[in-house]
Amino acid sequence: MEHTEEYIDLKQYWQILRRRWLPAVAVMGSVTALTAALTFLQKPVYQAEGKLLLRKESGLASSLGEGGLGALEALTQKTNPISTEIEIIRSEPILRRTIQSLQLKDKNEEPLKIEDFLKSLSISNSRDTDVIVIAYKDTDKPLTMAVVNQLIEFYRQQNVDSTRTQAASARRFIESQLPQAERDVKRYEAAIRDFKERSKVVSLPDEAKVSVESIGRIQEALTNYQGQLADASTRAQALRNQLGFNANQGLAINALSQSPAVQKALTDLQEVDRNLATLQTQLQPGHPQIQDLKKKQTALNSFLKDKVGQVMGSSSSPSSLNSIQASQTQQKITETLVQTEVQRLGLENQVSLLRQAQLAYRDRVTVLPRLEQLQRELERQLKVAQTTYEALLTKLQEVRIAENQNVGNVEVIAPAILPDKPISPKILLNLAIGTVMGLLLGVGTALLLEALDNSVKTVKEAQNLFDLTVLGTIPTLEGAEKVTSRSLDRSTPELPVRDDPRSAVSEAFRMLQANLKFLSSDAPARTIAVTSSVPQEGKSTTSANLALVLAEMGHRVLIVDADLRRPSQHQIWELPNAVGLSNVLVEPGNWTMVVRSENEHLDVMTAGVIPPNPVRLLDSHRMVSLIKEWRQIYDYVIIDCPPLAVASDALLVGQFTDGLLMVARPGVVNAASAEASKAALEKASGSADSQRRVNVLGLVLNGVIPENEPDSYYYYYAKDYYSAEAAEPAPLNGKSGTFSLQEDAPQPEFSEKESRGEPQKNSNPKF
Repeated sequence: MEHTEEYIDLKQYWQILRRRWLPAVAVMGSVTALTAALTFLQKPVYQAEGKLLLRKESGLASSLGEGGLGALEALTQKTNPISTEIEIIRSEPILRRTIQSLQLKDKNEEPLKIEDFLKSLSISNSRDTDVIVIAYKDTDKPLTMAVVNQLIEFYRQQNVDSTRTQAASARRFIESQLPQAERDVKRYEAAIRDFKERSKVVSLPDEAKVSVESIGRIQEALTNYQGQLADASTRAQALRNQLGFNANQGLAINALSQSPAVQKALTDLQEVDRNLATLQTQLQPGHPQIQDLKKKQTALNSFLKDKVGQVMGSSSSPSSLNSIQASQTQQKITETLVQTEVQRLGLENQVSLLRQAQLAYRDRVTVLPRLEQLQRELERQLKVAQTTYEALLTKLQEVRIAENQNVGNVEVIAPAILPDKPISPKILLNLAIGTVMGLLLGVGTALLLEALDNSVKTVKEAQNLFDLTVLGTIPTLEGAEKVTSRSLDRSTPELPVRDDPRSAVSEAFRMLQANLKFLSSDAPARTIAVTSSVPQEGKSTTSANLALVLAEMGHRVLIVDADLRRPSQHQIWELPNAVGLSNVLVEPGNWTMVVRSENEHLDVMTAGVIPPNPVRLLDSHRMVSLIKEWRQIYDYVIIDCPPLAVASDALLVGQFTDGLLMVARPGVVNAASAEASKAALEKASGSADSQRRVNVLGLVLNGVIPENEPDSYYYYYAKDYYSAEAAEPAPLNGKSGTFSLQEDAPQPEFSEKESRGEPQKNSNPKF
C-alpha cells in the first residue's frame, strides 16, 4: 500500500514538472550559466595567515581577584575571552591604522573602506585552543602577507597600551558616572510623584473596577431603552403599513376626506363605475351611453386628482384616492401613529445620551492601561537607577586597587608567510554546486508556481472536488484558442459535432449522450439545464454540441439560451438576438415566433434582450409553463444557464427540469469556485421541498488536455483512430470523394430509434 501511494505521488510530481518545465529549465539554465561565468571570469585569490596565543598574565588579575581586569580565566566563566579579543582586532582603530600604513586602495584608487577590508579579512579561533588565526585574501600574494603581519603588530601594541590604562580609565569613568547616577535616582523619584499628580491617579486598580461597574449599569439601561425603541419602531411601522402612508400623509388625507365636494365627486364616480360595468355587459363598446359614461368617469377622476394634488402635492397616487374616505377608525389609527412617532423620538434621544455616557467611561477605561504602563515604566527606571548607583560605588573601590598595574597577554607564535597556491576559484566544485542549485531552484520554481496556482488542473482533481458522476470527458480541440480564468475576451466557440463529426471530440459528445441515456433507461432526462462554476468553462458549447448529437439521432431538440446575463448561443449559431427567451417571459405570446430552426430536428431559442432582473423572469410561473410546453413538443430540451459563481439562475431553472448537468474545465475553474458550486448543488439537491429540489445528473469535464492527465491513454488511441487518414473512406471506381457502403467502408451512424428497428425521421445519415 505504501509503495502504491509513493508511486502515485511520484506521478503527480512528474505531471507538475511536465506542466512547468519551461520556467524550471529556464531557472536551472540561468543558475548554471551564471555559476560557470562567475567561475571562469574570477581571478586567482591567495590567502596568508598568522597565529597569536592568548596567555594568562599575573599581577593585575591577581590583585583584583576572580573576575578582575585582564584575567582571562575569570572571563571565561561568563563570556568567551577569545571572541572578545577577535572583536578587538576587528575594531576600527586597528583596521584603519593597517589600511593607512600599507596605503591600501580600492579599484577606484581611493583609500580602502573598512567594510571592504573586512570582506577579505578572516579571524577565527583554533578549536579547543587559545590560538587566534588571522587570515587575509587578495589577488596580490605579497600584499596578503604584509597585511596579516602589520595587523598582528598593531593589535599587540594596542593590547599592551590598553592593559596599562585600563584600570585608570575605569576609575575615571566610574567617578564621572557617580554624580549622574545619583541625579538619575532623584529625577525618577520626582517623575513618579509628578505623574500621579498630573494624571490624578490615586489607585489605578480601584479606578478601573469602578469604571467597569459603571459601564455595566449603563449597558443595562441602554439595553432596556433599545428594547423600548425597537417596540415603538415596530408599532409605528405596523401602523404605517396598516394605513399605507406615513403620519404626515395620514393627516392630509383626513383633512381631504372631510371635504363635501370631494365626497360628492367620489359618490358620483362610484355610481358611474357601476353603471358603466353594467352597460358594458349589455352594449357594444362604441355605444353612445358607454362613451358618455366614460367621459363622465374621466372628468370625475381628473377633478379628484386635482383636489388630491392640491393637498398631497407630488406624493399623490391612486392609493391616495382610495384613502380619502377615511373612517373614524383610520383617524384614530393616524393619531396613534403620531403618538408612537413622538415616543420613538424620545427613546432615540435617551439611547443617544446613554451611548455618550458609555463612550466617556470606555474612553477612560481605555486610557487606564496606558497610565498603568507609564507608572510601571517609571518605577522600573527608578529601580534600575538605584541598582546602577550601588554598583558604581562597589566597582570604584575595586579599580582603585588595580590602578597603575601593567599587564599583557598576547604572543605571536606564527607570522604570515608568502602563499604558494590560490584558494579560489574551485572550478569543478563551483560547477557541481551551480548545477545542483539550478536543479533544486528549477524544481522549486515549478512546485512554487504549482502551489500558487489554485486552479483545478486534472480530471481526477475535478472529480474529487465535485464528487459527481462523470458522464463525459471532452478533450480539447487541436488548434483551438486556449482559455484561462484570467481571460476576459471570448474566443469564437466551435461546433465539432457539426463541423468535424468524425473527430474524437465529436465522439466524446456522443459518449456523453449515451451516458445520459443510461442514467435512467425507464425515464430518461428530457429537459436538461446545463451550467458551470465560472465563466469560460465551455457550458454553452457543451450545450450546443449535446443538442447536435441528440438531433443527429433523430430526436426533436430545442436548445434555449437562459443565460440572460451574458448570452452566447446566438454567437455559436450565428443568429440575431433581437428577440428571444426574455421577450417571451416578459410579453406572453406565441413563443414559436422566436424559435429558429438550425436543421430538421434542431431548433434554437436565443436569450433576447438582456433584462434588468433575470432571476425574476426565470423563477416565474411563465417559465414553468414554457418548459412544460417544450416537453410536450420536443423530445429533448437543453437549457443553457449562467455559471453558479455569477448567479443562482441555474439552480432556479434546474428545479423545473428533469436534471442539471454540471460542466467543469480543468485549468479554468479553481478549487474555491468548485467547492462553492459543490455546496450550492448539495443544498439544492437536498432541499426538503420536493418541488424545489434540483436533480444533479452528473459532471462533464470539458477542454481536457491529454498531456496533463496521468492516465490519458484513451485520448491517444482515440486521436489515432479518428485521425484524418483513418476516417477518410476508400474511393469508389477510382473517383475520390465518392462513398460506397462496402464491407471495409465506414458505416453510417444510426439513431437510437433505428437501433430498435423503428423508422428514423432523418433519412440522410451522417458519415
